[in-house]
Order: sequence, then structure tokens, then C-alpha cells
Amino acid sequence: MKKVQFEQKLKNLTKQLTRRKFILFIASSLMIVLICLLLFVFHNQKPSVSHSKTSQSSSQVTNQPRENKDYRIQYSDSSLIKRTTLNSALKKAGLFDFYYLLNTSDDGGNDAKILVYYNQANQQLVFKFYQNGYQSANDYQIGGYDLQKRTGIHGLQPSAFNNLPLVYTWENLQTK
Repeated sequence: MKKVQFEQKLKNLTKQLTRRKFILFIASSLMIVLICLLLFVFHNQKPSVSHSKTSQSSSQVTNQPRENKDYRIQYSDSSLIKRTTLNSALKKAGLFDFYYLLNTSDDGGNDAKILVYYNQANQQLVFKFYQNGYQSANDYQIGGYDLQKRTGIHGLQPSAFNNLPLVYTWENLQTK
């Protein structure tokens, strides 16, 4: 009888151990899921500093730069190049990002004036960038855009815009 009691106790112990193991497995699985969920929530939660940045950006959306208040655009010689073609090229070249152009920080454009000349023979636009605080008409940077290749042009010399017609002028009104 002792052997039968021992076998019965062993069966009960095995059942209890499997129940305990099952309960422990479920409990530990739930704990792992809960910890992962908490880590995910805290990892994706934005800090309070970022919250103020978010409110600043939402206020900047309503304070987008406006033409004739923050900047002025003038088109000239519109018979040479279609305005839609010009605007499309300027947009691809990044010259329609007026918030960037007006931004005076290190990562902004900090531009006072941009003159765009059209080279009809080569199908190119040549840009003259005058940054805020420029001192003379010779204080500029040069850039360009190839209308056929749809790419920027680098390494242009000052002679690149000689005798070319001016087709577009952008001027920062905030610095006046």
C-alpha cells in the first residue's frame, strides 16, 4: 500500500507541478508582454521639450511666410520662358521653400535676395544668391539648374550670367 500511496502522491505532485508550471508560464508571459508594452509606450512618448517644439511648429504652420509681407517675387521677360516651367524648376531647385530662404539660423538659407537668369541656348537657369548683410553687388554666391537634365549645376563662374536676361527676382522683406 505504501507503494500505491507513493505513486498516487507522485501523480498528484506531477499534476500540481504541471499546473504550477502552466500558471508560472502564463504569468511570466503576461509580465513579459506588459514590460514590452510599457517599454514601447515610454520609448515612443515624446519628451516635454519636444511637445513645445510641436506647438511651435503648429504655430509656424499658421505663420507661413506670405508674399508681399515677408518676401516679394517679380517675374521679368516672361516671353522667354513659361512661368509654369520656371516655377517648376525653381521648386525642384528648392527656391520655393520660402520658410527656409527666410530662416537666418545656421541651417537656413539666410537669403536677402535671389536673382535668376535664363540661358535660353543651354536651357539653364543661373542663380545669384545674396545673403542677409551683403555689402555690395559683388557679394553673392552662384548656383544653377539645368532644365533638360533636371539637375543642379555646380561650379559656375561669375561670367555664367553675363548678358543673360533676368527672369525672376525673390527679395526678403523681413530684413528691410
